[in-house]
Order: sequence, then C-alpha cells, then structure tokens
Amino acid sequence: MILRRASQRMRAIMVILLCCGVAGGCDRAKQGAKNALNAGGEMAGTAATEVIEGVTTGVQGTWKVDVRLDPQLMQRGVSLGKTVVESDTLGNDNKLVVYLTTTRALRDTFTVMAFDKDSLEMGRARLIVDAAAGSGDYYDVHFPARTDLERKSWVLIH
Repeated sequence: MILRRASQRMRAIMVILLCCGVAGGCDRAKQGAKNALNAGGEMAGTAATEVIEGVTTGVQGTWKVDVRLDPQLMQRGVSLGKTVVESDTLGNDNKLVVYLTTTRALRDTFTVMAFDKDSLEMGRARLIVDAAAGSGDYYDVHFPARTDLERKSWVLIH
C-alpha cells in the first residue's frame, strides 16, 4: 500500500512535470510564432512603404512640368534650379515656383510662357528679378487662373 501510494505520487509528479514542460514549450512556441509574425509584418510594412515611395516618385516624374531657360539668359549668367508647380485657391495648377541663380547682378523683368503638349501657348506671366551677383532665390510665377499646367506642358522663361 505504501509502495502503491508512492507510485501514484510519482505518477502525479511526473504528470505535473510533463504538463509544466508542455506548457513551457507552448509558451516558447507561442513567443516564437509571435516573433515570426512581427518580423513578417515588419518586412511587409517595409515592402509596402517602398512600393508607395516608388509610385509617388513615378507619379511626380510623370507630372513634372519641363521648365526651360532662354539661352540668352544663360549667357547673362542666369541658371535654373529646382522648379515646383503649385495650385491656386481654386485648385488650378497655375503657379510655378522657380529657383534662379545669377553670377552677375541682375535687375530685369522676364516673360514666362506656358505651352501645352502640342506646343500651343496657354498662358503668360511676368517675372521680376532683382538679384545680387552670386545669389540664388525662389521666385513665384502666377499664370492666369485658367492656365492649368498639365503633366506634358512646358514653360519657357525669356
């Protein structure tokens, strides 16, 4: 009888130890699965971000307006930097922001002409530049409200 109780206790202890081992193993498995899911989610998030950035860059490249500087202005020391198209309060893309640099002092008024994809003129504006030698600055060019700089349009500054 004493042996029988000891045997039952040993079995109970073995069952308890086995359950603890299984529970511990399940916890490790659960933690491993959680870590794998987190890593997978992180990779998916990174991939999605790269796709979105690629699409955004592609759209920006497709919708970029070609801005050209008259060769005579280049001979006078004017260079063109970054250009950005912005919308007015009505939502028309009729504002052009240009960054111009000059090697010589310059005080002049330029004519800025917008053309559509078929090279038909669709807007004109004046750009007043008053710049010191060796300077660079952003200038806003406001076209008429009906001028909508489209993705295949181009602009000439002369």
